[in-house]
Amino acid sequence: MKMGKVIGLTYDLKSDRPLTPDDPIDANAELDTMETVEFIMSALKSGGHRVVPIGNVHNLLRQIDELDVDIVLNICEGHAGRNRESQVPLILEMKGIPFVGSDALTMGITLDKIAAKKCFIADGIPTPRYFNAYSTDNLEKLNTIGYPLIVKARYEGTSKGLSEQSRVEDFPGLKRQVELINKRYKQAALVEKFIRGTEFTVPVLGNENPQAMPVSQIAIDGSVELGDKFYTFPRVVNENAVRYLCPPRITKELEKKLQDLAVRAYQSVDCRDLGRVDFRVDAEGNLYVLEINPLPSLAKKDVFNIFPQVMETTYEAIINTIVNFALKRYGMLKDSSKGQQPFIKLNRGTGILHQ
Repeated sequence: MKMGKVIGLTYDLKSDRPLTPDDPIDANAELDTMETVEFIMSALKSGGHRVVPIGNVHNLLRQIDELDVDIVLNICEGHAGRNRESQVPLILEMKGIPFVGSDALTMGITLDKIAAKKCFIADGIPTPRYFNAYSTDNLEKLNTIGYPLIVKARYEGTSKGLSEQSRVEDFPGLKRQVELINKRYKQAALVEKFIRGTEFTVPVLGNENPQAMPVSQIAIDGSVELGDKFYTFPRVVNENAVRYLCPPRITKELEKKLQDLAVRAYQSVDCRDLGRVDFRVDAEGNLYVLEINPLPSLAKKDVFNIFPQVMETTYEAIINTIVNFALKRYGMLKDSSKGQQPFIKLNRGTGILHQ
């Protein structure tokens, strides 16, 4: 019989955050469905663990002093502010409760795309040129980059704030989009040089010696040659126009460059246990890190359920391996012969699994 752990699961459901008339249409886009929560719970149970569903940060606060778990797997996105993804990790850290994933500092740095870009620049990791727009004042002076540009919310995910109008080619468009982000999302706008080309995402797992997983290439409307296309909400996200191609249709050389740079980005912001790095590659083959997500989607349709197939393993094995990385950090990992799920390692040269 498998001897697992008691794992608490913290999560935010879309139903926890119903939209109000004053909300942008994508206000709860990052939050999960019960289907995803049950998918994760099933994976954990397959590893011999018992799962205690906790729910959002408010539920966690109500239960914190009576919480009887060995470790918490946190997928909470939070509801407001640039520290929202840091709330659950910080509470757990304060109470001395072990948890899977990055700590509050890394969560805050990576949600704030500009803070993350500063880390990348300091570590020599290529990322698109940018400027920060708190308002529409002095935009012409701030723009030393030239057009085209893309205007994003500074600390949002899941393409929140992005529409087909977010790519701008002139000053009126830039002013319009910065004003929209400032007013509708109540935050500064990140204005970046728009990179025409192809797009990729690379999951990374581990701690002392993190490993890049197989690369997935992004196809939009059936094409990997994206050109001026990019993720938008709701057209791309809601209409399922995005597909992940794994393995990607690229050279081994480019694949290795993406994996190596993904690991560097992961280490730059001190990710733990798991993360996902998003890239654009221009027509000349230059790589640019767009962002890193230490709280990647674990939904059935996302890359964490796609890349395991290339490795001839399963989503369940990957999820339990991630938990094992955290257990090892806390000195809580039991011998695999006693029922604990084994580690899964990727040999970068061959893509072969070692268990």
